Amino acid sequence: MAGTTTLSSAVRTNLLSLQSTADALAKTQEKLATGLKVNSALDDPTAFFTASSLNSRSNDLSRLQDFVGNSVQTLKAADEGIQAITKLVESAEATARQALNSAGNSATATGTVDTTAGTVDDFTDATITGNVDLTGETDIGANVAGIADGDSFTVSVGGASAVTITIADGDGVTDLLGDLNAVTGLSASLDDDGNLSLTAGGESIQITEGTNTPAAALGLSTTLTETTNTAGTAYGDSFSVQVGDGTATTVTFGNGTGEVDTADEVVAALNEIDNVTASVGDDGTISIEATNGEDLTVTEGTGTPLDDLGISAGTTEAAANTDRAAFAAQFDELRTQINQLAADASFNGNNLLAGDSLSVTFNEDSSSSLTVTGVNFDSAGLGIDVSTDTFQKDSDINAALSDLTAATNTLRSQSSKFGSNLSVVETRQDFTKNLINVLETGAANLTLADTNEEGANLLALQTRQQLSSTSLSLASQADQNVLRLF
Repeated sequence: MAGTTTLSSAVRTNLLSLQSTADALAKTQEKLATGLKVNSALDDPTAFFTASSLNSRSNDLSRLQDFVGNSVQTLKAADEGIQAITKLVESAEATARQALNSAGNSATATGTVDTTAGTVDDFTDATITGNVDLTGETDIGANVAGIADGDSFTVSVGGASAVTITIADGDGVTDLLGDLNAVTGLSASLDDDGNLSLTAGGESIQITEGTNTPAAALGLSTTLTETTNTAGTAYGDSFSVQVGDGTATTVTFGNGTGEVDTADEVVAALNEIDNVTASVGDDGTISIEATNGEDLTVTEGTGTPLDDLGISAGTTEAAANTDRAAFAAQFDELRTQINQLAADASFNGNNLLAGDSLSVTFNEDSSSSLTVTGVNFDSAGLGIDVSTDTFQKDSDINAALSDLTAATNTLRSQSSKFGSNLSVVETRQDFTKNLINVLETGAANLTLADTNEEGANLLALQTRQQLSSTSLSLASQADQNVLRLF
């Protein structure tokens, strides 16, 4: 063919070898220049696309790491907020306890009657006297008008069971007096007029008709007869004492179990009531005091013992205590600070203490994630109410302390939950960081060139190139020998 240069076989062989070496040399130089043994899909399709997939996932996870890092800081901000709020709650608790230890202004009811003058414990005997002369009577049933043999009546002394007294056939006054004196606590005798007289020291007497009406025939009253003192207080009389909204406690006069019959016993019974202190003053008057800052209410029960003691029935209000009011103001200010701190515990616009939630995605397809539910940890969310009635009542302070204890427990529980969530997020953050390294290492193992190996290849190829050039030159010299013929 015209224009075509014909090369000898030796020259062509050496030329092809030189071209092949040049191609290999170029590829080796590219590997050394890029550091990659696979620079395109043409080099190694399997390794190229596998490494590309690994690098893509690594890049996706790297972008998620920034968001995970923000999530860690959001949880840390919430945890710091909880720790700070806990300190404020503890300060509020200390303030409330100071208020509780500050004695509230008492409500007091004071009598006007001198109990040392015998107005409480100087009781006269309860006495019932008849109006029928029984002097020398030997047969009551036959001789006393209105009475027949077999008639009966009962006698009850104090709270004891009633005893039946029966007019037996032929009973005289001696028999009747014997039966009556056998009743515990009762003394029976005839007065100067021969009338039957019944006396119970310190106890009431109740006579009740049994068969027919022998008591009426003897002139004995069937109305309850009580022993009284010079002030008019009778056994069985009672009054009640109530502090604030608490349960009213009844104090009863008498000599039975739980009853009182002296001024000292009245005071002792009153001092058994919670938040009440009672005493007898130098002037002999009884004073009742509510010591917890709440109102004091005294109420008549049976009879009028309060009036007899000169104590006004009704409710006495306690005056406001300025120290407690000051502590209540401090408490409310701490409550405000809790609200402000809870509102400030945010990171990047997300506040887990203000009801916001946090969703953390851990992998590239969002199939692995964690949702952290936020809480409302202002004072209302923690159940901490404003001080009631400026902490004048112990009950209001104790209610506040109960709320603070519950709030502290809630804070500790939530702190534990956030701590657990933070641990999970940080663990996943470290795992993802290591996984990215694994992915990148795997991609590098598929595509990175061994520079030592490629350097040796380059040196060998350069040597081969030089040898191929020399061989081509020798082959050309053989072709040039034809020129010697001319």
